[in-house]
Amino acid sequence: MPKVLHIGPCDSPGGMANVMRTLAEYPPEGWEAELLSSHVVGSLWAKWRAYRRARATLTRMLRDETQRPDIIHLHTAADWSWRRKSSFLSYAQKQDIPCVVHIHSGKFDSWLGSPLSKRSRSVQRQVNRKGTRVVVLTEDWKTRLEANLGELNWIPNPLDPKIKYSDRERDRHHLLIMGRDDPVKGHSFAIRVAKLLKNTYPQLQLTMTGVEASNHDWIHARGWVTEEEKLDLLQSASVLLLPSTYEGQPMVVIEALGSGLPVLAHEHLHSLPSEVYTAESSAEAWCSQLSKMFETPHKVDSSSSKHDIREVQHLWYKTYSSFLQE
Repeated sequence: MPKVLHIGPCDSPGGMANVMRTLAEYPPEGWEAELLSSHVVGSLWAKWRAYRRARATLTRMLRDETQRPDIIHLHTAADWSWRRKSSFLSYAQKQDIPCVVHIHSGKFDSWLGSPLSKRSRSVQRQVNRKGTRVVVLTEDWKTRLEANLGELNWIPNPLDPKIKYSDRERDRHHLLIMGRDDPVKGHSFAIRVAKLLKNTYPQLQLTMTGVEASNHDWIHARGWVTEEEKLDLLQSASVLLLPSTYEGQPMVVIEALGSGLPVLAHEHLHSLPSEVYTAESSAEAWCSQLSKMFETPHKVDSSSSKHDIREVQHLWYKTYSSFLQE
């Protein structure tokens, strides 16, 4: 049975890790999958050690015919994430192992710059080598990045089958933001919006993951939650907030819609599902939209099948199998 090895931040909190674990748990029919963690949360030294351990593990695997994968599937964001993955990619290419470069970042285009930039040309040279394919998350990202990288494929992120629609009664005025404690995720903006909105809705509650502390008893800082706790929040909150600066295809949105939870996001974000509400990038605009969503609640219709695990498995089956036919 052919084997694919997923390399990336599978043991770190976040959407990319969720995607990796779901793809490894539900590989295409006739395939097996393994995970190799290349990242840890911590200091630069800790991250470097995690990268070096992963490189050493990959070297051992490629030298052992019983462990050698048929395909290496690299999961990458931009900047330093790419720099680490490009090292794995170079080594795998030298060993004649087919590779998938799976771009998750919502800022890969701006990080690359123009198609003629030194960075774009460098990345394009590496990913256009024989036996390497680049996959992005949406058709929009395919269009945006092909000028920089050449021909691309797109495959949507899978929804974990354990995330299911719930008919349970939701909290009435309960906002939720999920993501790592990073300025680009917009926790401070969500707090500003909630404080303004609380003047109109005194019982308002805000729950934040990724953040460890709060100065208000109605703002609940939950840190990193378990999968069971995450599912409970998705099935009980009123609205998921997505005030991110940029996103590729945020898993939390796919999971929220799959749970029947409405989502409000910045209107400048690309490739969001059509069911997502958007607002201009001001706290006042967000409060206005949230008031409308509170006053006229409705059930989310997330009937789209493109994130269904069986559909995603089929697309990856075609991608992986295309290597074996060469």
